[in-house]
Formats: sequence, C-alpha cells, structure tokens
Amino acid sequence: MARILLIDDDGPVLRIMREVLSLDGHTVLAAENGSRAMALWKPGEVDLVITDILMPERDGLETIRALRKADPKVPIIATSGGGFEGLDLLHVARVLGATKQLAKPFGASELLKVVREVLGTPPSK
Repeated sequence: MARILLIDDDGPVLRIMREVLSLDGHTVLAAENGSRAMALWKPGEVDLVITDILMPERDGLETIRALRKADPKVPIIATSGGGFEGLDLLHVARVLGATKQLAKPFGASELLKVVREVLGTPPSK
C-alpha cells in the first residue's frame, strides 16, 4: 500500500486518522504541524500527503506551497474544519496545488474513499 505523510495539529484527530489509514494497510508518518512534516519529508519516499490547513508554526497552505516546490507531482489532500469569514481555505488549498479537499468533520469511510481515489486504488471489499 501507500506511504502517507499525515499532518494535523489536533492530537486525537491525528491518532484516529493514522489508525484508520494504518488499518487499511498504509504506512503513515505523522506530524503535528507543517514544520515537523517538512523535517520528515523526503522526495520520492511519500506517495500521498494529507494536511490540515489551520495549524501553528507552519500552516497547511504554507506546507502545500513548500511541497509543490519540492515535488510538483505528489498528491495532496487538504482538510479543514473552518476558516476565516469570507475565505474558503479549501478553495485556496486547491489553487495552491492540493489534489483534493476534504471538509471536516468526515468519517473513516469518506477519508478512505478520497485516499483511494487520489491513489487510484480500488475500493476494498
């Protein structure tokens, strides 16, 4: 299966997503913010990045820009449960190069569906 870099500053959300992805057979590298994620990042060693948008230190939008510069082809799924009044952060993420967007809250089945779609893998039975 895939090697996924998962980035979210919400500890419980990060743990649950990591477990869901691991149980689906993926290897998951987890980071609590974009700065830590970029320290873990090695071009060619990650098949997919899933990043939250609103985080301390280095937010998801900055991280998407840095990842696109480092590897224009790596698929990125942007997630967000909020934003600023009048600003659709998931739309901004798409403009910056996110492959797909996923609005919080979402369930395990929705997460896996989007991951499989982005990776081009068939649904599990």
